Amino acid sequence: MMVYGIKNCSTVKKALTWFDSHKIKYDFYDLKKNALDAATLNVWFKKLPDHLTWDMLINKSGMTWRNLTDREKKLADKQESAIQLIIEKPTLIKRPLVAIDRKVASLGFDEATFKQLFKK
Repeated sequence: MMVYGIKNCSTVKKALTWFDSHKIKYDFYDLKKNALDAATLNVWFKKLPDHLTWDMLINKSGMTWRNLTDREKKLADKQESAIQLIIEKPTLIKRPLVAIDRKVASLGFDEATFKQLFKK
């Protein structure tokens, strides 16, 4: 299991604390230190759980989104250009993104969802 996020993000901290307190092993992928590639994003965008849509992967409430130009925000309307935008600005991903076998399992942190998806 891989948790994608930013170490200083409060929502990511809550998720990592939850995993640690439940002794659930994970690897952490720091979006500020490591680039995302198009292949990974394509897999995520095309193989989402039924309750998620590709545009939900974009965090439209964060500072990265707010600092985009109107032209850049328009790029997020189409999947292909959104992928390129995320490659350029990986902190646009809603965090934390939890992937299992390279497929998105959850977005954000919700304790009830985490209990359902990840509790042994």
